[in-house]
Amino acid sequence: MCAKRTVGRLIGVIAMLAMAVPVLGQETSGTDEVFQLTTVLGVNNTGIGNPGHVQTFFSFDISWVDPVLDKYFLADRSNKAIEIIDLSTNTLTQVVNPGFTGFTGNNDTSGPDGVLTANNHTELWVGDSPGRVWVLNIDGSVKTLPGDKANPISVGGTTRVDKLCYDPLDNLIMIASPAESPSPFVTFISATSYTVVGKLVFDGTLAPNATNSLEQCGWLPSTKLFYQNVPEVNGGGNDTRPGAIAVINPKNMKVERLFPIPLEDCAGPQGMAIGPDDQLLEGCNANSPSGHRNSVVVNGAEGKIVTVLQDLGGADQVWFNPGDGHYIIPSCNTACRNVPGPFVLTFNEVLGIIDANTLQKDRTVFVASKNIDNLVTSGNPRTVHSVAAGGVQQCDHSAHPGVQLRPLRRRMR
Repeated sequence: MCAKRTVGRLIGVIAMLAMAVPVLGQETSGTDEVFQLTTVLGVNNTGIGNPGHVQTFFSFDISWVDPVLDKYFLADRSNKAIEIIDLSTNTLTQVVNPGFTGFTGNNDTSGPDGVLTANNHTELWVGDSPGRVWVLNIDGSVKTLPGDKANPISVGGTTRVDKLCYDPLDNLIMIASPAESPSPFVTFISATSYTVVGKLVFDGTLAPNATNSLEQCGWLPSTKLFYQNVPEVNGGGNDTRPGAIAVINPKNMKVERLFPIPLEDCAGPQGMAIGPDDQLLEGCNANSPSGHRNSVVVNGAEGKIVTVLQDLGGADQVWFNPGDGHYIIPSCNTACRNVPGPFVLTFNEVLGIIDANTLQKDRTVFVASKNIDNLVTSGNPRTVHSVAAGGVQQCDHSAHPGVQLRPLRRRMR
């Protein structure tokens, strides 16, 4: 077979991966495909988005790939911007800054945060702080909303508006305010009228008692329902109690079902990706009672765990690429998260590449090593948490910018 895929991620740079034959230094856990770094794009770090204007890539959040536009979008707090990468040329085409908050020194009040495309790939919706959602035209300009409505749209609250999902049938956005006190909530916004049409508070009344924020959500075409990750239900705020997936009807904006997630399988369900056959990939951020950080695949129609991807967790955002049928998990597991010490190796960060048909790991792709020098003695060493992917399978020998497609047994250039 021969194939190509492009994967975007960012740790001060944006890296593109493509399928290739094995190369020196790659891990050898794959079964049928291998992935190779082909392109690295640098980002101009102005420092305007963080306290003290430190000119390093200080803070970023969620990324998104629109397969129709073949573009990658990244919420960049360091530059108060959205990075837009044209994947057909692997070039940074724009940096958009309509007035985002940037990094304030507190994750709960920083932005931009969540990002996705909507309205037939013509708009970019972006969560920001405090309590607001931007609607941009796909060229990056701020959209003029009908009836002179305010843009950004206010959802209330004093903290960041974060991860979001889109129901194209009802043209409805559901977006989370995970850091609000006393309880987090989701807001429903019509992408037709650009008005807030509902709100659901996760305080144990009409929705589960979310005691450690709200995370990624998704909309499943087969059920036509929203699925909202709740990392912890009725706990102490540290993901030591089981989380759940709240199944929400977009018509009445109420919770219909609750899928409990076993703590040992998946502590702190955080990332979510909608896959084939009603699959929901859950990226589990916290460590289980036995110390493992896993990911799990859940059947979205029944709520049952289909498989546990052992020790491939620690993810914030996970992704499914329908173009080649693979899940991607940015994994920094328990050993990877050891607090740095002088000259300590705390293990590597990787991208896990999972075949969505077999639910087997094809490959883990090296992202970053953890050689810590003697000047760093504290803090979370994780550097990657956001991933988005695009690209389709091809079986010809045509050229692609930055990647030469050849039969699989020959090296990609």
